[in-house]
Amino acid sequence: QVSQNELDWFHQDSETQMKKWQQEKKENRENLKALRGTVKKHLDTNERYLKAIDDKEKQYNQCLNTFLETSNKFANEKGKLEELIKKSQNDSQECEKRAVKAEVSVLQTWKETEIWKLKCTIAKAEGNLRILKALS
Repeated sequence: QVSQNELDWFHQDSETQMKKWQQEKKENRENLKALRGTVKKHLDTNERYLKAIDDKEKQYNQCLNTFLETSNKFANEKGKLEELIKKSQNDSQECEKRAVKAEVSVLQTWKETEIWKLKCTIAKAEGNLRILKALS
């Protein structure tokens, strides 16, 4: 009878332990199901973020390429403009030199013309002086 009682207690303990394990198993399954749902949500969110990152990276690369193309165009234009400025400065210096030479030439011609007029006046005066000496 003692053994029977012990066996009954053992069965009761076993059933209690079994019910406890089954309850834990049920809770673990529910937790697992909830965790799987959370994991799925996180995976979906992660996929959306990865897609958004890829889209942003594509946009960034497009903007970067556009910027580089524009930068290169402006750099080329800047180089061309600098060459044109240098050429224009050289042309301007040449024009200044020609203008100075032209002004010197004009002044030289004016000087020679005035000297010629003075020589003519001197020649007339000497001629008049000879005529006056001859008359006197």
